[in-house]
Amino acid sequence: DKDEWIINGSKCHVCNSSAISFFVVLCRTDPDNDSNSFASMILVENGSEGLTTNPLGKKLGMNMMTSANLAFRNVRVPLGNLIGKEGSGISQSRAFFDEVRIVAAARATGIAQGAFDRALTYIKQRKQFGKKLAQFQVTRHKLADMAAKIEIARLVTYHAAWSFDNSKKKDSSLVSIAKNTASKAAVEVADEAIQLLGGYGYMTEQEVERSYRDAKTIELCLGAPGTQKDNIAGAVIGKLK
Repeated sequence: DKDEWIINGSKCHVCNSSAISFFVVLCRTDPDNDSNSFASMILVENGSEGLTTNPLGKKLGMNMMTSANLAFRNVRVPLGNLIGKEGSGISQSRAFFDEVRIVAAARATGIAQGAFDRALTYIKQRKQFGKKLAQFQVTRHKLADMAAKIEIARLVTYHAAWSFDNSKKKDSSLVSIAKNTASKAAVEVADEAIQLLGGYGYMTEQEVERSYRDAKTIELCLGAPGTQKDNIAGAVIGKLK
């Protein structure tokens, strides 16, 4: 409308919605366009008239960050709030995901390492049947599997980060491999850490239960495993004739 964008729509599960000054919103700016240039990125200040924030309450994990649903009802912002060129929103969002998913993979690897370290400290001290848990072969094999999963996650995450920094053409499929591999490792390692600690692993004082909750959040956010697999498969298969 003349020199303003008028935004209508909604977005679910927006992180840090109560603590930030503005939102970057992906909007359909060309409703009749079926190509990838139908959407644009627009800056919207938090507190704008017509913008409603509805807090979602406490989550399974990542409770240091608030989450909310946003509703846009005739929210007016200046045309100058357009980020980049009109119609470039999809390519901008893909570039964003390529970078932030590497960060998510790194977070997942760190969560897995933290859960492993806590479990290792526990089993080296805890005794059953006159022996430390670390002396039982079944426990040692579990630790070996956990360590291998963490190392694989770390290597593929570093590889994706190196490729992102040094390659002229960004490899989205490699980023998806890193995100899927690391988040899966975090969930599985944290789950095994809880099992190794037994009942204590379920208690908040040992913190491995938090590792599991936060790992599950990373697995689901920024594209769930199915989304990442679609991205990987698309790169592997290529265009079909």
